[in-house]
Amino acid sequence: MRQIYYTIQILLRGRGSNFIKLMSLTLGLLIGILLFSQIAYELSYENFYKDPECVALMRCRRVKDGIPDKEYDYSTFRPAAADLWEALPDLIESASLSVNFYQPEFYIDDKKLDDVQPMFADTLFFHTIGLDVLRGDPKELGTPLYAFLSQSKARELFGDEEPVGKTLSMGKMMDITVRGIYQDVPGNTAYRHNIVISLPTLEEHIFGRGTWRSNDIYNVFFRLKTPEDVEAMNGRIQKAVERYTETKEGTDVMEFSVLPLPDIYLSTPDTVRRLVILGVLGFSIFFVSIMNYVLAAVASFSRRAKAVGVHKCCGADGTHVLGMFMWETGLLVLTSIVACLMLMCLFREGIEDLLHVRLVELFTWNNLWVPGLTVLLLFFVAGILPGRMFATIPVTQIFRRYTDSKRSWKRGLLFVQFIGVAFILGMLITTIWQYHDLMTRSIGFRTERLAIGQYHMEDPQGVEDAIRRQPYVESVARNSNSLIAHYSTTGLTDTQGNFLCPLHYQNVTKDFPQIVGMKLVEGSWPEHTGEALIGRKVVETMKWGDKALGQRLPVNAQWVGLDSQPTVVGIVEDVRNMGFFMEQTCTAFILSDSRNFAYNVRLKEPLDENLARLNAFVKEAYPKAALEFTTYTDIQRQGYSDVYRFRNTVWVTSVCIFFIVLMGLVGYVSDETQRRSKEIAIRKVNGAEAPSILGLLSMDILKVAVGAVIVGTGFAWYVSGAWLEQFADSVLPSPVWFVLLALLLLALIVLLVIFKAWRIANENPVQSIKSE
Repeated sequence: MRQIYYTIQILLRGRGSNFIKLMSLTLGLLIGILLFSQIAYELSYENFYKDPECVALMRCRRVKDGIPDKEYDYSTFRPAAADLWEALPDLIESASLSVNFYQPEFYIDDKKLDDVQPMFADTLFFHTIGLDVLRGDPKELGTPLYAFLSQSKARELFGDEEPVGKTLSMGKMMDITVRGIYQDVPGNTAYRHNIVISLPTLEEHIFGRGTWRSNDIYNVFFRLKTPEDVEAMNGRIQKAVERYTETKEGTDVMEFSVLPLPDIYLSTPDTVRRLVILGVLGFSIFFVSIMNYVLAAVASFSRRAKAVGVHKCCGADGTHVLGMFMWETGLLVLTSIVACLMLMCLFREGIEDLLHVRLVELFTWNNLWVPGLTVLLLFFVAGILPGRMFATIPVTQIFRRYTDSKRSWKRGLLFVQFIGVAFILGMLITTIWQYHDLMTRSIGFRTERLAIGQYHMEDPQGVEDAIRRQPYVESVARNSNSLIAHYSTTGLTDTQGNFLCPLHYQNVTKDFPQIVGMKLVEGSWPEHTGEALIGRKVVETMKWGDKALGQRLPVNAQWVGLDSQPTVVGIVEDVRNMGFFMEQTCTAFILSDSRNFAYNVRLKEPLDENLARLNAFVKEAYPKAALEFTTYTDIQRQGYSDVYRFRNTVWVTSVCIFFIVLMGLVGYVSDETQRRSKEIAIRKVNGAEAPSILGLLSMDILKVAVGAVIVGTGFAWYVSGAWLEQFADSVLPSPVWFVLLALLLLALIVLLVIFKAWRIANENPVQSIKSE
């Protein structure tokens, strides 16, 4: 109890320095806990299923000339589930099909529902994947227009009412009847859903039934009898597939394998890379906050040395002194924990949006070891490191002035902090530049004021004409699908029949390319049905050179509503339909009035007001249609939401670490000017001017800062390159930006030193000498 009393008295006497320590610990602990918990949360993907290590997902990739593609395709063909179960019954307990890329809107009594995440699946889905069915018979998923709701979604939609038997409208095209309830799926899954709809609903009303050679849109899951059967299945799956379909296309081979469900999320290098960078960010701010705490403690040595000497004269040994400092650190850490909890409560919505996960899911019982370990690490490092220094202060200190300034420690700690802030700010430059580049880089057409809405209408031309007549509409054109999406595909092959790559194609109406702002490179715009535009990538892939015009595209003529294959009449700049996460695709746009149910509308200014007017008009004119418009800019933002959140994470981390380093530097300069006040006074008496004093102090800091800033910005350059590897055609910002960052950071450090030392540099030296 006596140690606690002494500790409280010390904390009360050092309120200024304790505030700096508390702020450093709170910011470092808050960001560190959030980032480390986010990493642990994502590392636990898919672990909530029943025996998840026994569940495997089928995947495939193309092997061209003996060299396999780097990326796997995790969607494959429908018959794979039943056929492989039949071929490998000694390994497979059950197999299931699901589709989750189709995300229609849902309504109840014309009210659009928020956050409905559908999954289309067959009758064995729940058993195979390992989810408990709470009510209902899963066999009913074999009936079209039937569905199961998650427990929480059923409660959200229907409250205390009986959900079984209730209906939801899917896209205002068909009514879905609820036939059962299943356990909630948490957020740490790559396959999120809160409603499972019968697979026949999708196959009979939307896309048709897939075969071994068409509609490779299915996720095929297997529940194996033991976890070891994954390896055994991978050794036999290729031959099993070859019993049912041809796996060779010319010299290319489709290679099939399975991957355990818990390994899927981390199977992509981009995910691993992002988590590593998050770990580096979290460690940076966490370590810098600890070093700032230690720096503040070391800076108080000269002031607290006599008190330590008094305690030792009264019988305290080094262990007691260390214990006293541990109590002090413990109370500050406990206070910072309370402050962190308050900040999490106050900014809960912002934090959840930043991390894209609810805090109640992030801090589950299974995940609480992360913040607990973080707090313990902070406590022991921040407590023991300076505590041992205090414990070594000699008892003779009570009789003389303590002269050990621990300058090597102070400079070392400042060096670490400067590295941290330079690194984080360097990452900030990269993320800001990258997001701006993604949102402003040309994607092959003009997105300014361009909105799109999709719905299958009986008279699409009439709808187009009605929209065109509105005074706030500049132009309208139709096509098959959003320009930023996965189009229909067919294979491009060379003259020997070898597969080259997929061709992404869709139908468009006349004048559509001009209205959406495509850029014609060669040839002419399509004027007659059956004429087509292709991107530069097609010409390059097919090696057509200057002979592209007049070529035939290998597209199923019946599917696009033609009597024969379309003819190329023009070449346009490539459209980045799959965004910049993937390489440029081969694209084609075919003039045909078949299947064109996507309405592209170029609005007049002001955009937001006119977009609202357009949506109000179609809702009033077509109340039974789920036709709603959104801008391509918003679609891009949604597609790059992970990049946006990562940028914001770096923003927040940068602000916090800059503030921590700022407080540490202020404390260091204050301590140094106080410690060297007599030296400065003597220099002034001997003729030194204020600028020379300020230059002396600035150079003292720059000796530490220059090397640290170079190391930090260099590390930021390296890590930025790793981050940008996930984006096709992306390059690092110019090195000039990193050089300017380093110079700006050094200038800010010098300005802060001058600001803090200005008073002592201009003070009458007599005042300092008189106090000696």
